[in-house]
Amino acid sequence: MLNNKKFLNMEQELKLTEDQTVEFLMKHLQNEGWQIESHCLGQKHGCDIVAMKLDKKLLVEVKGARAGDVSPTKKRAYFDSGQIKTHFGKAIVKILEDKSKNPKAKFAIAHPDDSSIKRAIGHLTPFLKTMGVKHYWVANDGVVRED
Repeated sequence: MLNNKKFLNMEQELKLTEDQTVEFLMKHLQNEGWQIESHCLGQKHGCDIVAMKLDKKLLVEVKGARAGDVSPTKKRAYFDSGQIKTHFGKAIVKILEDKSKNPKAKFAIAHPDDSSIKRAIGHLTPFLKTMGVKHYWVANDGVVRED
């Protein structure tokens, strides 16, 4: 039987950081014919992924299930439901701000395909479509699924 600390460490390793989610999603988008124009990793400000395909621009706001190991703001092993909801709200506001500046672009929000995140906001992500925003679930094996 595994002790609790060892189990928590294994569970934490399965939860994707924002950077890991960005990397997996960029590979998926490239496989779908998108060219990555720019991306942000770490604590950098800006759109997490900007991609182009023909004359279409896609701006993606990405969230993680836990902070990166070297994050200066890391306080927990992974995000709780309150943090997940706060991050989701901030992502929606960021996307709406970007939509006002880039009305012809396409927009998306991406999250790790994680049970805690799905429990906290999974019932809300389908409503993004009503705002013209795609939602991606990114698994820790790199598989990406659109909501």
